[in-house]
Amino acid sequence: MQTKTLSTPTIHLIQNYLHLPFPGKKISCPYFNNRGKVRAGLRVLIGKGSANEIIEEANLISLREKIDIKNLSSDDVKHFLVDHNLGIDCSGFVYHVLDSELKARGKMKLKNYLKFPNIKNPIRKFLIKLRTIENVSVKTLASGKNSTEVDLQNIEAGDMIIMMDAGLGSDRDHVLIVDQIDYENNILKKLHYTHSLNWTSDGKYNHGVKQGIIEITDINKSLREQKWIEQNKSDDENETFGRARRAKFLSIMRLNCLNK
Repeated sequence: MQTKTLSTPTIHLIQNYLHLPFPGKKISCPYFNNRGKVRAGLRVLIGKGSANEIIEEANLISLREKIDIKNLSSDDVKHFLVDHNLGIDCSGFVYHVLDSELKARGKMKLKNYLKFPNIKNPIRKFLIKLRTIENVSVKTLASGKNSTEVDLQNIEAGDMIIMMDAGLGSDRDHVLIVDQIDYENNILKKLHYTHSLNWTSDGKYNHGVKQGIIEITDINKSLREQKWIEQNKSDDENETFGRARRAKFLSIMRLNCLNK
């Protein structure tokens, strides 16, 4: 088996979201999407914070509320994070991963490459330059100004799987990041991905950053026709696959700056 992966620092960053580094706890970062409810808030409060920022904010809130996080169970800390809207949305998570990967490859920060072609107002452009991640959405990452479609045969670690209009009401966009690719005798066999999502079956507290695998059963078929496995579920029980199947647009996309 041959594998291709993201850089070691980027894999470490992903692990910090999968296992938030609270001492003695085992907690995945919750999913949180602000959906425009709070404007101009700190990025950690709108689903765009780093793992360390989420921990720092949780500690600040716990001090203010006189709660000793160290004495809480892992489940109680997860509940605390969810109840205080501390988590990461899918595009915020992918932004941090790609920003780390660019740095590992000796490139500039992601904010230096991203374009927002629909923004015409000069003041708005200036604000986005200052607060880039707060304004990044799946549509931003999928824009032709920022990324290019890639064939399954040419997929690389760091590529995104973009789903547009993929919610139950065809009104949600989503993005996964490919972090590992497995080959047997140079034939593509598996894609490993990580993302942040709230399945309906997760309930109030069990959502967040999670990982899955796409088994390539036929390289000549589309992504929808491969076998998706996540949380030991596949087919109709796999809600990520359900989104992929419903999506009006499903494609592998690569940041243009990673092609250079």
